[in-house]
Amino acid sequence: MKTLPLIIFGIAALAQWAAPLSQIWTHEQVLAKGTLIKLKCQAPDPYDPLRGRYLAVRPQQREATVPAGMKLKKGMQVYAQLTPGSDGLATVSSLSLTPPDGGDYIRLKAQYVYNDKITFEWPFDRFYVNEKLAPEADKWFAENIRTAKGITAEVRVYNGRAVLQDLSLDGKPFREILKERVK
Repeated sequence: MKTLPLIIFGIAALAQWAAPLSQIWTHEQVLAKGTLIKLKCQAPDPYDPLRGRYLAVRPQQREATVPAGMKLKKGMQVYAQLTPGSDGLATVSSLSLTPPDGGDYIRLKAQYVYNDKITFEWPFDRFYVNEKLAPEADKWFAENIRTAKGITAEVRVYNGRAVLQDLSLDGKPFREILKERVK
């Protein structure tokens, strides 16, 4: 009778640790095994007082054509096949309700569906920055987001999941650029 509360406590303690560890493990698997894709980004650059400084990462492509016969509604999950272009930037080339058999794909959420077009939400939107480096990062982001080259998001994709790894400008990683600017 006295061991039952201890067993319940033990199970509850394990469950509290298992949930975040599972999320961390999944995130790390995507970073380790995922394919690197690059997406061109657009502005803005906000600040969140509770979570800290970040750069808002908004890939340029936010809509795609819905295949004939596919019934989509707002809020539905859809699988998007990613195809790299000649410039090295990936775009959504096709949509399906089930994971594709091969290639790089990502799960997206439908925001709006109108006629044969879908506006979707990417599963990443923030690139967190060290508080001390944030003012310089803000300046760099504002200076370069609207240039012809633009800022590129480097994303790892694995089994439909995506993790934002880094940002780059003209092939040069954001962290290196920021280190040079802070010196």
